[in-house]
Amino acid sequence: MKSRISDIAQAQSGLVLSRKEAPPDIDRPFQYKRLNLRALERNGFVNEGELETFFAREPLESALFTQIKDVVIRLFSPLHPVLIDSQSVGILVPSQLAVLRVRDEKVILPEYLRLCLAQDELQEHIQKLERGTAQRTVKLRTVLDEIIDIPDMETQKKVIKIDVSTRNRERMYLDLIQQERLLTDSIIEKILGG
Repeated sequence: MKSRISDIAQAQSGLVLSRKEAPPDIDRPFQYKRLNLRALERNGFVNEGELETFFAREPLESALFTQIKDVVIRLFSPLHPVLIDSQSVGILVPSQLAVLRVRDEKVILPEYLRLCLAQDELQEHIQKLERGTAQRTVKLRTVLDEIIDIPDMETQKKVIKIDVSTRNRERMYLDLIQQERLLTDSIIEKILGG
């Protein structure tokens, strides 16, 4: 089955932060963790180390924060879609990002939607449609107008399992490489007498 993304998911743009930002002289601003472009990693995970703090002048609506099974995308190419899990719930979504929420999980799983949005072919098509923009911005409407193939539930689950396994392995390799770099730097520093 083929379907337009707007038919299978609700979309919401993030908050324009300047509208709710606390002025410097406010006594007790409301403090929130917030996503940014760097926090959405290419491999589909939220990088907790890249989250920033946002100080609001008033309490913010819960609809502005991530929920389990949200698919968050950058409104810049590449989209770097991520699926929100229990570790990344309750994070403020700014206007450079958008949230997609699957309407019916009996039709499409959020994990499968994330996978579709991550495909190079779809991303290249969106980039061609948005080529007139200088900073490779992406309109949410362009994403919602994309048509994707939706296989049966069993096929979706198989593909998701393969994707998650591969992305987890890739993440472990990257962590291992980073740890190896730190070890190497430490050894060099000891040899040089630092």
